[in-house]
Amino acid sequence: MRAQKKPAALLLLLFAIDALHASRRKQKDKLIQTTTNICDISDRDSKIHCYCDHSQEINEAVKTECWVFNGGIEKSDSLWSSFISQSNIENLAFNVRADGGLSFVPTNVLKYLRKLRNFSVKFSSIKNIESYSFVNLTTVQEMTLTKNQIVTLSKYAFFNLPNLTILTLDENRINKLVTETFYELPSLEKLYLTSNNISVIEGGTFKHLVNLLELELDRNNISELKKECFNGLANLKRLDLRRNNLSILNSFTFTELWNLQELLLDYNEIYILAQRTFDGLSQLKKLSLSHNKLVSLINGLFEGVRGLSALDLRHNKLKKFTFDNVRPIYDNLKKQKSFIYLEGNEFDCDCHLAWMHKLRHEARSIKVRTALENFVCKFNADPSINVHLTFYEKSVIESNNLFEDDKNHDKDYKDNLDDLFQDETEEEFVEEPKIIRKENEKTLLQIPVELLPCPAATKSVTDKTYTYPSQNEAKDYRNLIITSNSYKACATIFPFVFLVLLHLKGLY
Repeated sequence: MRAQKKPAALLLLLFAIDALHASRRKQKDKLIQTTTNICDISDRDSKIHCYCDHSQEINEAVKTECWVFNGGIEKSDSLWSSFISQSNIENLAFNVRADGGLSFVPTNVLKYLRKLRNFSVKFSSIKNIESYSFVNLTTVQEMTLTKNQIVTLSKYAFFNLPNLTILTLDENRINKLVTETFYELPSLEKLYLTSNNISVIEGGTFKHLVNLLELELDRNNISELKKECFNGLANLKRLDLRRNNLSILNSFTFTELWNLQELLLDYNEIYILAQRTFDGLSQLKKLSLSHNKLVSLINGLFEGVRGLSALDLRHNKLKKFTFDNVRPIYDNLKKQKSFIYLEGNEFDCDCHLAWMHKLRHEARSIKVRTALENFVCKFNADPSINVHLTFYEKSVIESNNLFEDDKNHDKDYKDNLDDLFQDETEEEFVEEPKIIRKENEKTLLQIPVELLPCPAATKSVTDKTYTYPSQNEAKDYRNLIITSNSYKACATIFPFVFLVLLHLKGLY
């Protein structure tokens, strides 16, 4: 009895499966009859043409690129509903070939694509990303809206995209970033806003992007930064602010960025850095400030970034860079993958730069060593010293390279050379045009330390034995206090005792 029931049940199951397949075939045939296959549009007058990979069969396309032609398309056009014919698309891109061809985000399409992962629109005339434009697109991981004409990002424009990892909004006309624009984006790691017109960033704009790792704001019109701008970005590792209009950076500007490792501020108008500008950036490894207008750096500027091992200060107006300036990060600059670039400033060849001689011999990084070996400053010493220097330089030329012996005996040199070429792609280094050296410009490391002049204020309290500028300046300051206070009276009443005290203090 049981043996008879078993085949009957099996036959019933097979019949049900056949019926299900038949129903699906009918639905597919009906879909073919009533809906245009978006991957197989033959009408030349169609406003959209899509090119699909692998197959043009219904629901077979995975990657689709669509072009908008013929004067544009309206929101109400029936062609949008045709995307139901390819509901398995994972990568969808729209490119607009005519001005005004697409003035809105085609959100009507997105609701049909249950597997969409990557979505892109380029060359459109979209002016505004309205609130909730992409709401509940739970599968989208990457969105690109570049080279459009977007001016405004409304509040909640990017709302509830739980798997969005990369959002690119480069080369638009966005002028302001407001709070609540980026909301419920728990997976967002990279946000690109390069080449817009951004001049205002409201406090708390990024406060919901707790997992953002990379933020690019370069090539905008940002002139002011407040620490509230970066609230919520505790996990950010890279911040690009190059080519903006920044001029002054106040204390604690970046204090919310506890995990930042790379900060790029090149090509701004920065001429003032407060002493505690970089406080809070305990994880910072690379700081780039090239092509700004810095005249001086306050001592203690790098106290808050003691992990810094890569520093670019090229092409500013710096006149002095002392050991006190570099002291907090000096040991880091010895490491194998460190670098420091200082060319293109207005440094005088004096004792304030003597620390470079020492660093050149202690550094394991070929980038540091090469930069120091090529470092040029203005040498304005006495004529007699210049004569001696010329003779010294001739001996250097005859021996081909001042540091050749060091290179031959340096076990790390070849390893460092390999690292230089391996890491070159990681560092965005722009090769500067070669500048003809002026008559008074000398290569610092070809000047013996004992021939480096010291400024008059320092020289007056310096003995014959060279010490680092920080010590000279300390003596100078101490001497000033001594001579202006109690020692004045002592010198008047007891001249001999005064001289003895000075001798004991090492000031005479």
